[in-house]
Amino acid sequence: QQGRTVMLLGGLGTTDATRFGGTQYAKVILKTLWGLPPALDMDYEKRVQSAIRDIVNQGHAESAHDISDGGLAVALAECAYNGIGASIEIAPESATGLRPAFALFHEGPSRILLSTAAPEQVEQIARKYHVEALRIGVTMNARLRIGDGSAAWIDSPVDRLKQVWENALAEQLAPVHV
Repeated sequence: QQGRTVMLLGGLGTTDATRFGGTQYAKVILKTLWGLPPALDMDYEKRVQSAIRDIVNQGHAESAHDISDGGLAVALAECAYNGIGASIEIAPESATGLRPAFALFHEGPSRILLSTAAPEQVEQIARKYHVEALRIGVTMNARLRIGDGSAAWIDSPVDRLKQVWENALAEQLAPVHV
């Protein structure tokens, strides 16, 4: 639903150029792969998973989506499939240490995107498990906007995102005409 708080359980995560090299962004956009896979802290992962189970069991998550292939931006776009988008604000690089492309597309583990009408309860549960729960935006009708407060990095109608997603495989399989 629109007007819900969008949160990132587990926090924004971290990456560097070496660990960014194995992402879908590196593969598809930069057309090369390098480096190492994302680092995994099994204890933190376990706490994030325990927290999301608690959040869901208490009825505080209206939607939840893992952050995996494609990173945060792709997860947000996939969540907008039903026509509800979001206005998302990511802290600037000076605060996060992440360049915009890294913040949007790194595939670091232990992060779950969720929407909720009860952000305080989500934060309380996250504290119980000693994990981050960042408020990153609010759901809205028909658009997905992502930026850092001073610039929009992505601004698209959700119907356009849906169209791209629905036609992606067909476009990849289409014969090349010379």
